[in-house]
Amino acid sequence: MRCPVCEHKADYYKKLKEVVLYYCDYCKHRFTDINSIRNKETYSLDYFKKKHPNWFENQNIELFKYIFNVIKSSKLESPSVLDACCGQGQLIKYLHQKSSNFKLTGIDYHKNDAEGNINFVCGDIFKSKFSEKYDVVINIGSIEHMQNVQAYIQILSKLCKDGGLIITTTINDSSLVYGVARMIYNLRMKSPMERLYDKHHLNHFSKKSLEYLHVKNSLDIIEKPYTKWSVQSVDFPESSILLKFIYKFFLKALFICEKLLGKNILQTITAIKKVSN
Repeated sequence: MRCPVCEHKADYYKKLKEVVLYYCDYCKHRFTDINSIRNKETYSLDYFKKKHPNWFENQNIELFKYIFNVIKSSKLESPSVLDACCGQGQLIKYLHQKSSNFKLTGIDYHKNDAEGNINFVCGDIFKSKFSEKYDVVINIGSIEHMQNVQAYIQILSKLCKDGGLIITTTINDSSLVYGVARMIYNLRMKSPMERLYDKHHLNHFSKKSLEYLHVKNSLDIIEKPYTKWSVQSVDFPESSILLKFIYKFFLKALFICEKLLGKNILQTITAIKKVSN
């Protein structure tokens, strides 16, 4: 099995309830063997409303503010912005509220109702035809869902103007939360790791593997801001009120430690697309 990021040989790591994982020692990337998934995620409305309600209802406003400020700092009079795999369009709607000068487009499998001057596209980003390139291309929490991460970052780069910005936010496999989950799994506390490595996240980026993917595809990294993830955004198991309380307590403590150690569960990269010769 080859690593989808660096293409070095990856070794079998672990068989979980829903997936089989592999690990690349070169770029520290973990990923799912797609053939091990019996029932693949369809990303229907249930995915947003039932499986991950807290994630979609408690938006990462600090991250949204960062993205808005990055776009504003470009000093373009009317910057064009594409939100790739925009979900229910929370980020693009936030940007619309903050500035009427942004030319906003969001694309996702999920159909979004028209709002203001936002151009919502319902479709597959790999198959949809775009009439323009964008000053800023954003992907929040989408790249980890892609089977072919090389093809995905390349299509984002293709849709970005030369000298434009690509902003990527994803999970951080080298974070403290992931490390603790792997450790206690070996102590037969399997639930946290099973939830982190479930079937809809196919790629679990370390800091090294995410940087490697961008640099390999001619994207110059200019910033790696601190990215917060609040406990309110986490979808806890509903089977037991006591278990839910214990999860929340320990997760709050871990998030505090993550910030002190710089090993956050989310990571963001802002990169510039190199100008073609």
